[in-house]
Amino acid sequence: MSTSGSEPGAAGSPAAPAHSAQPADGGNGPGHAGAAPSTESAAPTVEGLYFDGRSARAQPVVLTLQGDTLAVHGAVGRSEPLARLRLSEPMGNAPRLITFDDGAHVEVRDHAAFARLLHLSGQRDRAAVRWARTPRTVAIALLALILLGWFGWHDSLPWAARQAAPLVPAATVTLLSQQALQTLEADLLAPSELEAARQQRLEQALQDFAHVDGRPIAHRLLFRSAPKIGANAFALPDGTLIVTDALVELAADDDEVLAVLAHELGHVHERHGLRLLLQSSAVALVTSWYLGDFSGWLATGPTLLAQAAYSRDMEFAADDFAARLLRAQGRSSEPLVSMLEKLQNAPRRKAADSKLWLRSHPQTAERVERLRAGG
Repeated sequence: MSTSGSEPGAAGSPAAPAHSAQPADGGNGPGHAGAAPSTESAAPTVEGLYFDGRSARAQPVVLTLQGDTLAVHGAVGRSEPLARLRLSEPMGNAPRLITFDDGAHVEVRDHAAFARLLHLSGQRDRAAVRWARTPRTVAIALLALILLGWFGWHDSLPWAARQAAPLVPAATVTLLSQQALQTLEADLLAPSELEAARQQRLEQALQDFAHVDGRPIAHRLLFRSAPKIGANAFALPDGTLIVTDALVELAADDDEVLAVLAHELGHVHERHGLRLLLQSSAVALVTSWYLGDFSGWLATGPTLLAQAAYSRDMEFAADDFAARLLRAQGRSSEPLVSMLEKLQNAPRRKAADSKLWLRSHPQTAERVERLRAGG
C-alpha cells in the first residue's frame, strides 16, 4: 500500500513503535501505548470497537494515523503498519473491518471518517470500490448488465439450446412428449370424430411423404377433436404430430393437410420444441444438473411444451423445410400458403385454462410472402 509521510499525531510525543503492542489491561503491557490521543493534535481520529479474536467482548477504541502506522488508543493500545493490515471493502451500512495478523480486529462504522484517515496515508480503495460509490458509474454498470442479460437471452441461450438439444437422451424426449400429450388430452383434446377411412388415408399419405435425404422421418400422427382450440396442428419433440378435426375440415383437400404436417415435421426435424423447452427452463435445468435431480425439470417440462410458441426464425425454418419436402415430392408450396391464410382467418376459441392455450403461429403475412417468393 502506498503511504504518505504524515507527521506523528501528538506533538512532542514519540511515534508509536511499528511492532504490535499489547492491550493495556489484564497484563497487557505498558499503558502509554493505549493512551488517548492528545486533544491538541489536529490529526483526525476514528472511533471503533476492538475485538481481540479470543472473546466476543467489544472494547471502544480510537484510531489515529502516525505516519504509515495505524495506532489504536483506549482500553487497548497497539499499532501496526498499514501494509500489514487487512481492510475490508465498504458494503452498505455494514462496519468496515481492520484485521490484525493475530486475528484481532476493529470494527469501524463511520466510513467517511475512516476514508479521510486512510487518505492521509495516500491509500485508496480499489477502483471497483470507488466506482460503486459513484451513482453515474452504478447506472452505467446496471445498464451494461441489462444489455448483457438481453444479449445472453436473445443470442447465447438459443445457441446453447441448439447445441444441447441433440444431447438429450431419446428416453427423456419420449417421456417429456408422453407427459405433454397426457396434459393436453386431460384439458384440451378429445377423441377424433373424423371418419376412420379419412384418418387412414392421411396416415398413409404422410408415411409415403415423410422422408428427408432418403431416410424416413420418425413420427406418429394423431387426430383429435379440440373444440377449445379450433383448427390447429402441432408437434411434440418425439415426432408425435397432433392435428385437430377442425383443421382437416378447414382444408380443401388432403394436400393442404399434408402441407401443414410437412411444416410440423420441420419443427420435429430441427428439434424446435426441445430447444424451446431448454431455453425456457435453463435455470431449472442447470440447478437440476448441479443437484443431480432432474425430477423437477421433468415435472415442469410437459406444461412448458404445451405452452410453446415458436420464434419467428423457427417458423421460417419449418416453412423452408416444408417447402423443400414438398418440392422433393414434386409438389408446390401453394397448399401450405393457402392453409396459412385460412388458419389466419379461422375463428379461435381460447381455452378455459389459458396457461395451456396453444398460441397460433405468428408472422403469417411475412411467411406467405417468403413461401411464394421461394416457389
